[in-house]
Amino acid sequence: MQIRTTLALAALGLVTSGCGTEVAEPQGPAAVGAEVPVTGGTIRGLIGADGLKQYHGVPYAAPPVGDRRWAPPAPVEPWQDVRDATAPGPGCVQQGDQGGFYDAATAVAAMDEDCLLLNVWTRAEHVDEAAPVMVWIHGGGLTVGSGDAYPGELLTSKGVVLVTINYRLGPFGFLALPELGAESESGASGNQGIRDQIAALEWVRDNVGNFGGDPGNVTIFGESAGSMSVSFLQASPLARGLFHRVIGQSGGAFGPMTVADAAETAGAEFAAALAGDASLSALRTLPADHVLATFLSNPAFSQALGIVDGEVIPDELSAIFARGEQADVPVMIGSNADEGTALFSYLGPAFGDGLAGFEAYVAATLGEVADDVRAHYPATDDAQAMESWMDLMGDAMFTWPMRAWARAMQTVPSETWLYWFTKEPPIAESDRYGAFHAAEIGYVFGNVDLFGAVPADADHALSDLMATVWTQFARTGNPNGEGLPEWPAYTPESEAYMEFGADTGARSGGLRAAKMELFERAWALQRESARLQAETD
Repeated sequence: MQIRTTLALAALGLVTSGCGTEVAEPQGPAAVGAEVPVTGGTIRGLIGADGLKQYHGVPYAAPPVGDRRWAPPAPVEPWQDVRDATAPGPGCVQQGDQGGFYDAATAVAAMDEDCLLLNVWTRAEHVDEAAPVMVWIHGGGLTVGSGDAYPGELLTSKGVVLVTINYRLGPFGFLALPELGAESESGASGNQGIRDQIAALEWVRDNVGNFGGDPGNVTIFGESAGSMSVSFLQASPLARGLFHRVIGQSGGAFGPMTVADAAETAGAEFAAALAGDASLSALRTLPADHVLATFLSNPAFSQALGIVDGEVIPDELSAIFARGEQADVPVMIGSNADEGTALFSYLGPAFGDGLAGFEAYVAATLGEVADDVRAHYPATDDAQAMESWMDLMGDAMFTWPMRAWARAMQTVPSETWLYWFTKEPPIAESDRYGAFHAAEIGYVFGNVDLFGAVPADADHALSDLMATVWTQFARTGNPNGEGLPEWPAYTPESEAYMEFGADTGARSGGLRAAKMELFERAWALQRESARLQAETD
């Protein structure tokens, strides 16, 4: 009886000391403080007066340098002292200013190959709060950008933990070579940047609880190439179970994709341009600026960013989704009304100008349906051709993939919500650019002065609404909630979507449906041509 009594007192937190009995103070959940233990060691971040905590430049993998260049991400290297996490680390090696619309928004203050870092923003006071987690994957064509450019004040005020990440870019993140395949048990090469994203999600699973986040409720979201990355992750078996909701903003890989053989052929040509017949070990010793400069010297070198490698991405996304083999999680995706306007200076001039340039672009990208293009994108003179060209480019690259993604989700039970962003940010020349590519980012993150905008009360109100919708979806897997506009789920029959803009509300009946069918036919014909070519070879 005495033994049982002693054990019972111990279980209740009662201890004996001499002849007296003392009651121990109850232990509450650990606080989320400036110093947080993570994989590899302890970090020290910032705590603001409003309770917002920030932790920057936190490593989630070993530096991908030397023999690790082009290898899959390796485990974090431990450190001894408390690591300073009060300032952003470097972005991954990338091109500087391109003389275009997005230069100011995508510029990084410093860059380095040692860049596999992430940032955490949280308002949680204790580790047991189990707040929803949102992991942001930046855009930039898989060649520029960093996670440091995205603030966490607004989204965390809605009760989520925000994580933003870096991943290897361009020639460092997407090189496929037979020699790299030989290093892998699976024979796969390329897609290093996507592997980095998966490693970051593994870090989130293992560590986000220390910041008050719930590793069992993780939403991945991204814009442009970040959204395309999200589509890769939803299709990848290597990422399965690491996230539970998906948000895609203007980007999805649902058109014809590059396969491994073609990517390795292109990679071999790039390697030859780097150093002739140099071995892989020699290529890994080349200066990073030489690798980057060679990559930028030929547009052909940037054509295989994200490939069907048989492991990270086992098949074309359209085929994976058609078989219902994607992660069966709720999806919220959409695009903007004027995607092509600001992007045109980056992508259009290679084909020329005016009517002749438009016709060259159509022949190169939609040759299979070229005769039908003008019925939907009229071009009777240079001025009209330029306007149609920007519309066509935006629809082909962004409007169609998001609709295709929504339709492809019908093979699994989880629901999908499609949106259409039509707000014109109050920037210089807003009439020219409209609701341009990436225009919604400032509204989601609350930095509505992005791109030099001068926001009015209506911009702040729309931003607050969108941040609430985004975080509501992250919390519950459904963007609907008390006080929010009713948003019906997408079905191929209803073609329902939500418009976010000057007149926010639900719409039905299809989004540019006739134009979307044009791309459906073009991509189907391209895939059939590729299949026949492969059989011939």
